[in-house]
Amino acid sequence: MQPDTYDPVSPAPLARFGLVDTRSPDEAREAVGRIFCPHFLTPLTREASGFHARHHSASQAGYSVNFVAYGSAVEIDPGELSRFFLLQVPVRGAAQVRCGTVVADAAAGRGATVLSPTLPTRMIWQDGCQKIIVLIRREELERLCGAMLDRPNMTVEFSTGIDLTQSAGAALFRHVDLMRAAADGAGPVPEPYQVLLRDGLATLMLTGLVHDRSASIGRPAPLPGPAAVRRAEDYLVGHAGEAIAMADVARAAGTSLRALQEAFRQHRGHTLTERLQQIRLERLRAALADGSDDSSVTEMIFRSGLGHAGRAAAAYAARYGETPSQTKRRR
Repeated sequence: MQPDTYDPVSPAPLARFGLVDTRSPDEAREAVGRIFCPHFLTPLTREASGFHARHHSASQAGYSVNFVAYGSAVEIDPGELSRFFLLQVPVRGAAQVRCGTVVADAAAGRGATVLSPTLPTRMIWQDGCQKIIVLIRREELERLCGAMLDRPNMTVEFSTGIDLTQSAGAALFRHVDLMRAAADGAGPVPEPYQVLLRDGLATLMLTGLVHDRSASIGRPAPLPGPAAVRRAEDYLVGHAGEAIAMADVARAAGTSLRALQEAFRQHRGHTLTERLQQIRLERLRAALADGSDDSSVTEMIFRSGLGHAGRAAAAYAARYGETPSQTKRRR
């Protein structure tokens, strides 16, 4: 996805998840309020003909992926979001966002914003502004932050603006597009892949963006020994076909997630997520070689805990030198 090149003639992102399509500001305020939270919505132009609210929303495990547009310029005042974070990425046009005392400009291809649930928010969307918005439940992100620091109940407040031209912002943009593409696919996204995408986004936000816990997360953590790595691997193997939250892996290993991630790099030469991918590929290879299993390759991919059939097949071929279908035919 290029951040400023959606063709207005083509179907909008997440079109099959359309929930709101109205030219009435009052109807839009009520309908979008039911999806996100109650808010004030005020068109900023005298002519109401340009107002056209559209909201497409794909609900996933602990998050949702949304496409939102209002057509004409609007002011939106939700106050404090309370229950969730909103990562807003303009794909057309621009917006100005105040979160707490900080004002940030966002524009397609240049800047995005993140809204924290404990800070009051007010926004002005310019004419033609369209955004991909990821709503991530507050408890999911704060739980991951707590796991990173081995401290429960960690609140987080982010600095509002995100520079999409810098490495951290560009990585976030790519991951948001991965989430959008998964939701926009032909079928439902398997829950293990949803959780992997959710925790991946939360990790990028906590490690790449500025927030009030940045100093603690950036501070070196004492590394656990090989036993913690083995406990984590045992947990991954035992639950590979399920939705695995990284916070649960850290708890099973008996250490902080931040320390465990670094221990994996030092003791295994790869990341925790890469090790989970390896285990799931091994499960897939065993299923493909099982002559008594008549399931399709796609069914085996999803049952192994892998989410995107095309990406899983490419990763399988890179690891084993043949496609999943070729392995299955050699039974």
